[in-house]
Amino acid sequence: MSVLLIPTPTGLTEITIRDSRQATQLAEYWNAVQRYLQTGDESELRRFKGKHIKDAKGRSMPLLTDTQELDRLGNAGVLSFESLYVRVR
Repeated sequence: MSVLLIPTPTGLTEITIRDSRQATQLAEYWNAVQRYLQTGDESELRRFKGKHIKDAKGRSMPLLTDTQELDRLGNAGVLSFESLYVRVR
């Protein structure tokens, strides 16, 4: 199991993931978020609109794609690619 971070409107939230496919999807989402924040290009981010990640308990966490919210979090220094992996269990 891995504990990863997922952006929410209130900041970063830890999510425990058991499934490598979910971890891969979250990593691809983070790549799209970083691309958007660095370039303003939201084309990759659009494919995650309405998508969710399931945690180890089966709870669904929506992927934040609202660019205004991502801008706000990014400007506050909350979204750091280095923070993606919190710890491994």
